[in-house]
Amino acid sequence: MRQSEVEGAKPMSASPGEGVSLFIHNPIATIVFDQKQRHNAIPLRTWLAIPALIAAAERNVAVRLVILRGANGNFGTGNDLVEFGALHGNPVAATEFARAMADAMRAVEAASKPVIMAIEGLCYGASVALALAGDLRVAATNASFGITPAKLGALYLQSDLHRLVAAVGLGQSKKLIYTAQAINAAQARAIGLVDEVISADDFESELKLLTDAIMRGSSFTLRRTKDMLRSVNHAVSEETDATLALFVEATQRDDFVEGVEAFMTKRSPQFR
Repeated sequence: MRQSEVEGAKPMSASPGEGVSLFIHNPIATIVFDQKQRHNAIPLRTWLAIPALIAAAERNVAVRLVILRGANGNFGTGNDLVEFGALHGNPVAATEFARAMADAMRAVEAASKPVIMAIEGLCYGASVALALAGDLRVAATNASFGITPAKLGALYLQSDLHRLVAAVGLGQSKKLIYTAQAINAAQARAIGLVDEVISADDFESELKLLTDAIMRGSSFTLRRTKDMLRSVNHAVSEETDATLALFVEATQRDDFVEGVEAFMTKRSPQFR
């Protein structure tokens, strides 16, 4: 995504250093992740900012559709490993991090307006989990996906797993998590991880055609249908202290230390 993609819109809500901004160009609100040096890896401050940005888009009566996307050609590479790795030895911070992730994804999922994930380039780890919280996932042909906790000795949240299974089924969920192998956009479409694949060269124009088609529909129908579908689709669990504790436990183990260190030094982890 280039700045021209939100031409005419100024950031309506963001604080310096959060790495995420909300642009409103009626009738579309676009939330843009921008951590160029880390391919839009997500730090705690970004997770904490997301619910407020979604709420701002919800309050604006002129907004009919929300898009989440990354700047500089990548959707995101998951959690910022420098910050994420520092959770070892600090279960209180790990709990805060887990709750912030869960709250951010729940805010996206619970938005009353349709939410489209526009995915280009890299989409890995927690960024895949975030994409699963949207209503529609549209990928460019240059997109690649990987669910990587097994490489880090980490865990997806329980709610992340529910969304993943709802999208791709139990077998493919296990394969993605157990192997941590990357797949391309076509493979992601074949298993249901994304809903549509668009040529990278035509991504902006085709995305506009899709959003235009959605916005031609009744806002009432879209909102009410989205609400009704929550009872039809595979139920997403609410995080509890017990489920968050599983995530925290993983960050305090030796495997987590080894996985993060291996990633940072670009070597294969040696788990015991």
